[in-house]
Amino acid sequence: MDADSQPERFYAGEFRHSIDEKNRITIPSRWRRDRPEDFILLPEPAQQFLLVMSPKEFAKMSSAAETNEKVSARDRRVFLRQLHSRAQHAGADRQGRLVLPDELCQTVGLKNEVALVGNRGRFEIWNLQRWKRAHEEETVTYQHVAKEIGL
Repeated sequence: MDADSQPERFYAGEFRHSIDEKNRITIPSRWRRDRPEDFILLPEPAQQFLLVMSPKEFAKMSSAAETNEKVSARDRRVFLRQLHSRAQHAGADRQGRLVLPDELCQTVGLKNEVALVGNRGRFEIWNLQRWKRAHEEETVTYQHVAKEIGL
């Protein structure tokens, strides 16, 4: 089975890990495949966290932006240029360690202990203090939507 025919990844849960002195972070074992993987790293637009996704997931996001007719052709071009210029390739080794570029760590404030947060086909790496605040602030919205959908 080749990489393109692999089932889509689904990331769920929250994990806390430390970034080592080489800016490596270990991806949780339940999120890993049994071989090295390639990822796309992208700072979230407000630079609150780092998005981590497969190249396939990134291509879907890019395609959705490219075909969105609610946005003008000029704005789509600008967005796509910015999106692709901000994204970086990264690879996880056989031990599931992902090396994070220095500039991305600085941009989103990643050091020491961080939170890895599942989000369907991608996961997020947060500065731990920012994650705690966001989680607390977003709980009311989560509870409201959960009630609305009958959870």
